[in-house]
Amino acid sequence: MHRLSIRNVEVFVSKLFYKIAKVAVGELAQSPEVQAKAAKVVEERVVPGVKAGWKKAKPRLQQAQSSVMNATNDVASIAKEIDPRENPKRFISEAAKRLIDQLRR
Repeated sequence: MHRLSIRNVEVFVSKLFYKIAKVAVGELAQSPEVQAKAAKVVEERVVPGVKAGWKKAKPRLQQAQSSVMNATNDVASIAKEIDPRENPKRFISEAAKRLIDQLRR
């Protein structure tokens, strides 16, 4: 015998609504009118927002890429000066110091 708890009923109703919504969306997606309306909304609202977001994010991404490249070069040059296999503590200490200095710039 199943005990019906409020939680079980909530889960059942939630799954039922999800399945109904999934079927309804699938049916709507087949409609050429709905497809045209969706394309218009995407073109008029979504695309401009994405373009604006990319325009704002692009300089930050380029700066982040530059910082990563500088950090990689710094660590590589430290590894040439201090062999991390022979003196790992000194290598880590110097790498951390230089990376922190780079962040402060």
